[in-house]
Amino acid sequence: MLRRLTRGAKQLRRDRRAAAAVEFAVILPVLLAIWAGMTELAHAIDEWRKLTLLARTVADLTAQGDTKNPLSTTLMSDIFASATAVMRPFNTANAKIVVSAMGVGLTGSTQTPTVCSSYANGNATARSTGLASGLTVPPGYQTVGMRYILAEVSIAYTPMIGSALVKLAPGVGSTITFSSVVPWPTRGGKTYGNNIYTEVVLPGTNAAACNGSAP
Repeated sequence: MLRRLTRGAKQLRRDRRAAAAVEFAVILPVLLAIWAGMTELAHAIDEWRKLTLLARTVADLTAQGDTKNPLSTTLMSDIFASATAVMRPFNTANAKIVVSAMGVGLTGSTQTPTVCSSYANGNATARSTGLASGLTVPPGYQTVGMRYILAEVSIAYTPMIGSALVKLAPGVGSTITFSSVVPWPTRGGKTYGNNIYTEVVLPGTNAAACNGSAP
């Protein structure tokens, strides 16, 4: 009788071990998926945060202007190079950067801005000068004659280890585009026409689009 009980106890231990092994095999993929997801999320948040810092840096440096208008292409290249340094260790080879000098009209609505001048890096296209119907003047800048800088940056984010998980989401490809738009008050430049606010003029353009009497 005792031997039977002993054999039964041993069999029960083996069964429990087998059950534990099966349970571990079932839960392991779930644990790995959670780990991959959390790691990917932290990585993505870090890159998005640095992209926002990139936009702020571009806007801030451009808003300081230079001793002359328009700014030189060399200065803008230096600004872009300095700004992209804040993205390290992330690769900025495919980053798109567009910086525009924006103006609010001396008359009429203060809700729709005008692009006074615009400049972009090699991956992007500068905005056309004139009324920017697709944009609205940010709160805090809705003042007659106001001038400000608008930095728009974007980058294609490729998942580090969770690419397979990302592809499972409907409508999501292998890459995700992060973007950031930052307005910044103009601190340099010079005044034009009847306007009291200084304007920074970007390379390849002049002050004609927002010369103090227009828009």
